[in-house]
Amino acid sequence: MRLLIIAAALAVAGPSFAAPFEPGVYIGATAGRASVSSKYADNSSDISLGASLGYQYTPNFGFDVYTRSLSFDPFRGLFTEAGYYPERTYGIAVQGSVPLNELFSLYGRAGVGRTSMQATRSDLPDRDETDPMVGVGVSYAFNRHWSIGADFSYLTKTEVSLYSFSARFNF
Repeated sequence: MRLLIIAAALAVAGPSFAAPFEPGVYIGATAGRASVSSKYADNSSDISLGASLGYQYTPNFGFDVYTRSLSFDPFRGLFTEAGYYPERTYGIAVQGSVPLNELFSLYGRAGVGRTSMQATRSDLPDRDETDPMVGVGVSYAFNRHWSIGADFSYLTKTEVSLYSFSARFNF
């Protein structure tokens, strides 16, 4: 509810900041929460930080390479028999956007990456998984260079849900 109130206030106050679209390179930073719900992994949630580098071709299409941490808990797995937990992921994704007006956009993401799975028991080796990713979100553009967003992403093979806020700078 708070997010909707903030978004409405920015929509009313922001039209003077809008600028026309220009294709180009962008960088992004992400912070949020990663939740694991797999029967093969330690079920928990943790802080998640990430970064991306991408190119926006049109207002509706772009791609990026990304990396995300999925766990900061140094004691993960000490009191569980689950076997594995996801530690980090990196990959490439395409993003399709639907501008709602000059400031707000809805977007969807699809990609593929590698997720590092750390063993919680000494009798298991660490492993990496090829992990498809899908996501949806909303973004608000302050001007041509700066935007913020909120999104949900899901790593389908390792069953990790990512809830996050992001900031993006377009060059």
